[in-house]
Order: sequence, then C-alpha cells, then structure tokens
Amino acid sequence: MTTEPTVSGYRGNVFVPLPDHPWFPWYCTRPTVRILFYTDHSGVSLDPGSDFGVTQLRDLLLTRNTFFVDFQIDLIDRHAGCHGAHPLTPGLLAKYDQVWFFGVEQCNQESAPHNELTDDEVAALTDWMGPDGQGGVLITGDHANRRPDDALDKSLDLLVNLGRALGHKVPRAGKLRRWEGLPSAIPEPDAEHTHNTQVPDGLGTPLDDLTLQDDAHPQALSLTRYRIGLPFPWWPRKSRPHPLFCGRSGPIEVFPDHMHEGALAFPASYPESEWPSGPTGQPRPEVVARGTDKRFARTYDIVSAYDGELASVGRIVADTTWHHYFNVNLRGFPPGPVRDAIGDFYVNLAVWLSPPARRQAMRRWFWWSLAAHPGLRMVKGGPIALLGQTAIDVLGRRASQCTTTDLVWPFPVPVEFPAKVPWPPEQLVLGAVIRQYHDVLDRALAGEPELPDGDRLVRTAIRDAVDEHVRGLRGLADAAAELPGMIDVLDPRGPSAS
Repeated sequence: MTTEPTVSGYRGNVFVPLPDHPWFPWYCTRPTVRILFYTDHSGVSLDPGSDFGVTQLRDLLLTRNTFFVDFQIDLIDRHAGCHGAHPLTPGLLAKYDQVWFFGVEQCNQESAPHNELTDDEVAALTDWMGPDGQGGVLITGDHANRRPDDALDKSLDLLVNLGRALGHKVPRAGKLRRWEGLPSAIPEPDAEHTHNTQVPDGLGTPLDDLTLQDDAHPQALSLTRYRIGLPFPWWPRKSRPHPLFCGRSGPIEVFPDHMHEGALAFPASYPESEWPSGPTGQPRPEVVARGTDKRFARTYDIVSAYDGELASVGRIVADTTWHHYFNVNLRGFPPGPVRDAIGDFYVNLAVWLSPPARRQAMRRWFWWSLAAHPGLRMVKGGPIALLGQTAIDVLGRRASQCTTTDLVWPFPVPVEFPAKVPWPPEQLVLGAVIRQYHDVLDRALAGEPELPDGDRLVRTAIRDAVDEHVRGLRGLADAAAELPGMIDVLDPRGPSAS
C-alpha cells in the first residue's frame, strides 16, 4: 500500500494552495460582497417582528445564496440616536460595494431638517458610483402621501412620494423613480390614482384590502425577454429574461404584491455629463419586469435596470416599492417554489449590482471550484465540449443559466449583445476555460512558481472556444453545400420527375 505524497499546496494529484502559498488569494479566496441597507425610518430594521423589517430579505439572501460569493449585510438608520447622525460619507461608502435605499421620509421639514441628502453626501455618492468605485445602487420608495405641513420646500407638489428624501438626489438612480404626484395611497375619488398589484385570494377579499399583501398569493410578472442563440431567421427562437429574473428553476415570474405601489420614471434626456457612454455606446435604463393591476387589466413598470458598467460607472436597479422586500410582504409565502424564486431574485440582485472587481473575484472562485471538482478532474484531457457539459451538470441548480453566462463572459457587453452574433455555446466556453485551468494546475504540480494572469487565461480560453466554434460552423456550411446533390442521389429521376 502506498500513500500519495502530501506537499504544502498539494493534495494527491490536485493542486490546492494553502493559506501560506503565494497562489492562495488567486484561487481560494471566496469573495465577499458588502451590502448596506440604508434607511431613515426606525421601522426598517432587522427586527423579525417589524412589518417594515428586512429580516426575511436578509435571510433569503443568505440561504438562497449560490456557491461563488458570500454576502455581508449591514443596516444603518440615518437618524438612529439623533436626527441626521449617520450621513453617507466617503469613509462609510468605502466599506460597501452596494447601497440598497429603503427611504421612508418625504422631504426636509422644520422638525426634521436633515432628511434629504446633503451636497457633500451627493458628492460622496458620485465618486463612489463613478469609475473609481462603480458602487451599485438599489433605489426604492413607495406611493405618494400628502406633503408634510412643515415641509421646508413649499414648491413641492401637494403629493410627495415616500422615500423621496433619501432617493431623489442619488446620482442617476434618483431619476428612475417618480417622487412627486400620483400614484397615491388613496383610491378615492378615482381608483386609478393608485397602483394596485394585489392578487385575488379566491375567498372574495376585495383587491383594495391590504391584508392581501401578506398572503400566499404572489403577483405574476411579465418579463422583458432577450433573444439568444444563432441570429438566423430559420433558427429556433429562444429568449431569456434579464439576469435579475433568471432563477435556478427557470424565469422568476412571481413577486410580492401590494395595494398601492409607487412608479418608475425615466429622464427626458441623457446628457453625457450624467449618463456617460462606453465602448458599446451609451447605456440607458430599461424596464425588465412589469406587473398588472387586476382592477383594470392595466400593466405597470415594476423594475428597471441600468447597466452602468458599460460606461464604467455603477449599476442601478429601480423598484416601484420597498414592499417587494419587507417582512410584511414576504411572511405569507411558505417554504417552496414561490419563496425560492423570490430569494433567487434577491441573490441575482446582489450579484448583478456588484462592482466589476467583485464579479471578477466571483469568476475566479467559480472557475477554480469547477476545475478542482472531482467530476471535472475525471474528464480532464477530454474534448472541451465534454469538459463544458460536465461543468454544466456539476453546476446543476446552484446557479441560474443567466448567472452562469455572466460569469462565463468577462466582457462588459449589453445583455442583448450575444444574440447579435453566433457566439459559441456555454459548454464550449466553460470547457475551454477549465482546460486552461487544468493546464495551470498541472504546471503548479510540476513546481512552476509563476502566478498566472487570470484575465489572460480566461480570454485565451474564450478565443480557443471561438476558434473551435468557427471550425464547427464552417464544417456545417461545407456539409450544407452538399445538400442539393443529396437530392439527386435520393431522387435520380431529376427535378422534372412526376
């Protein structure tokens, strides 16, 4: 009986860097995404008994998390202990990769003069969301209420939306929600003044009964779809939703509902100074999910997304209401497919809003964990298509197809861009990268001390996958050219035969 040698950094024939190995940070550091829940209301807390609490949101983020990232979640109340005691500063923002705004207050008031973000806070956010940080933002709020009697700004509309104080000055994100005017919370005298996405419970409960928001019946979403696959009119049409709504079990088409939601908005213009362009053009926010008001069969925009990474700034997601995240709207969903799908959305949101550096760290962990998996080691040296298909089988339901695609492709391209050209299928790309990783692991086992460049490795692999895919397409074209002759072989009587 022989014992496989165990050397520092090696286990049998698999290279496993230990903490003191110089390659350890490159391979074995599972990245952490740091998320700040920022609010101005004591009810938005981590108290599981609070209706406005975000305990269930946090728990779903952690329990539905996939294998390639950890989440660190903190909550800060702007006014905890003293009015305006916890503003957004460069030092505070530097601790986080994302800020999820759950503002409730409407505006500065005589009794609360520091509800709104100051110029210094806006400047700090501008830098943090800009090219140097690319911090991600979730911007939420809710319906409009009557303007406070002691509002300092008397020019505001008589109806001011909840969450405006924190939200309306956030760079770019503040332009993606309606902060003044309808929709409101009062259906009289015209029910159309409210946006109601609640779903009948089958018991005859009126749709304007607020108890429907915490039952087991979610609203159904209509998702924006993006064409995937080869761009030929004769090719079977396939599509997928935005990565935010790709669940591990399929498209995420369910969401918490609410009796009176707010509304999304879009800028009338997109000046370059505020909405910069990148190599592929000027990214703009787009609606990625819609809901329906069952009272009028009317559709509302529910979620929009802005892919700022395409212009080297932070990504943004805007939502009509924070009720899509609060305890009161989640507690009615028992363990099962609906709750899992909503949890998948939260995880997708946290992954998608992560700055490029964090997602690059996710990719490194993603590739390392796949390359080192026993199932992939068993097919080491095989064709890249076999390696890739095995990787897809290993991934199983630990990651959605959209998330896998986002991690496979390290290039900042628009979500619909891969549909414009016949990109190689994921299994080829996965297999090519894993082959590169296996080669690196073999060199490490042979004692090569040089740390590989992960970005170059993946790009080399993708070029290999593209080359193999092109060879396959050319072979298909050559075979297709022989089709007319095959007709003559099958029917030697010729085209005039009756």
